[in-house]
Amino acid sequence: MKRTKTNLFLIGSLFLCVIAAACSKTDKNELFQQKLNVIDGVVQEGNTQKALNSLRALRKKAQIPIQYLSIAKRELRLHSPVQALQSIQAGLKKYPDDPMLKAALTHTLIREDRIEDAAAAAESLLGTSYAGVGTEALILADKEKRTYRTPVSFWQEGFRLTGEHIFLENAAVMLAHQGDIAQAAALRSRIAKEEALRSPYFWSCLAYDMGNFQPVLDDLVYSLAYADMAGVPENNPKAFEYARRHLLLAADASAGLGDMEQARGFWHIYVDRYTDSSSEVFYNLAMTAATEEEKAEVLIDCISQNPGYYPAVAQYVRACSAVNAVHNQKSPLDEYLQSKDFFSLEMEKNLFVSSAFTLSAEQVLEGAMAADSEDIRFLLEDFRYRYVQPKNYTQGNGEMWKILEAHPHNPLVKAYARWYFASSGDFNACFGIDKADNHDEDVFYNGIRRAVQGYSTAALKHFAEVETESRYKIPATVDQAYIYDARNEPDMAIKYFSRAAELLSDKRTKSKMFYEAARIYAERNGMPEAIALLNRALKLDPENHRANVLKQKLIADGSVNRNSGLDSFLQTGTDTNPQ
Repeated sequence: MKRTKTNLFLIGSLFLCVIAAACSKTDKNELFQQKLNVIDGVVQEGNTQKALNSLRALRKKAQIPIQYLSIAKRELRLHSPVQALQSIQAGLKKYPDDPMLKAALTHTLIREDRIEDAAAAAESLLGTSYAGVGTEALILADKEKRTYRTPVSFWQEGFRLTGEHIFLENAAVMLAHQGDIAQAAALRSRIAKEEALRSPYFWSCLAYDMGNFQPVLDDLVYSLAYADMAGVPENNPKAFEYARRHLLLAADASAGLGDMEQARGFWHIYVDRYTDSSSEVFYNLAMTAATEEEKAEVLIDCISQNPGYYPAVAQYVRACSAVNAVHNQKSPLDEYLQSKDFFSLEMEKNLFVSSAFTLSAEQVLEGAMAADSEDIRFLLEDFRYRYVQPKNYTQGNGEMWKILEAHPHNPLVKAYARWYFASSGDFNACFGIDKADNHDEDVFYNGIRRAVQGYSTAALKHFAEVETESRYKIPATVDQAYIYDARNEPDMAIKYFSRAAELLSDKRTKSKMFYEAARIYAERNGMPEAIALLNRALKLDPENHRANVLKQKLIADGSVNRNSGLDSFLQTGTDTNPQ
């Protein structure tokens, strides 16, 4: 009985203690609020300093975060931000993880224009309901310092809070800058489908970089609409510029999708809308024209608009050279027929094409050099037209030295001269030109020098060093193939001839590489491989004389008879006995 009474007494005492503690806490909160009310009265009386002193003293009585904030709020109203920050920091010392106090600290630092300090405090607000305050601080810090340090997550939080696309766009920019284009482009999905894109060109660029071309076409309507809504460029220069760029991007996207007709359609729209800046587009239309005469006509339009636009000038002059070469190679029969006013279909075609070149190459080059006398490329293009194309090396060598003397330090002139002399077979002149301070170029020509001197191992080393560089990939590969062939290393020679054939775009040169590989196979009695490569060579260039001769030799050679089923294959390129 006595033990039971003792237990009841302990329980009762504990219950009374809990009640007393609760009452004590409630009393302290009420007492704190009462003191705040008294201070508010002092403020109303206009006694600011007394109120501030009282708030500073009351800070010691604060027990919970909201009480520190109540003090800081009043101190801010009394224009004492330093004292307010001290109150907030006192609270954070006691409650270091409280998000309200952290947000209040960041916000107060922003108000006091202590942006860098605010940004430092802002990082800890991510994931809280006050992340928007942190976003503001970080963005202001970036703006002030012209940096890009605001984390992607804060930009995304800004978009979530405001719905403003600019926050999401900046998040995408940060991701793209970090190399994560896929994640950057994926952020577009956060924008509701029924919502119009504010920056369609921006999102289209990201999609294009991902190889996702269809969104570029789908979003073009927005860019064009924004430009049309502006009326004239002066009203919204950015909208007009983005629409211009988006049209070009849409044309490239169409080409990426394999629809060149659609690409040409976009280029035509571009010419109609932006007549003052269409040189590049005219050039694209020319290079994708269905016929040579249409190509010539569009190039003339381009040159008429911009006589100093080098790509169009170079293409037109080189096309003129090709037409002149065909005209100069007329057979006696063609000349006889023409004298009698008879024209074969091929003669009519050549005549029709040549009639489209209403400007002479000399006129175009003269106009280009007058439009931009500083562009050395026009001088070199004129040299190419007069001496390289007709292979007039006797006069060309002297003229090339004159150009070198006039421009002794121009790297483009040096590079062109090296190429020209090497192409003409004058290796002494080629090697006599100073280095061009271009590492890859110097390495390539050192390879040629070593090959000419007979040091094949050194030459191969130089060519291998630059075979991954876009400018020297093809010549370095071809040179290695011929060196391995000369060294009687057939496997390596075949490897490099085949690789060169895959890299080349010119059908005649490609055909030549396949022939060289076929020749080596034939010499090693690899008849099936030789035959397959010869057929590929002749399909690319039926006029490949050496391939035709080798094919006929293989047909006539008795060794072919030892390869069952190859006779028909040699004739047609089709295996008649696939089993």
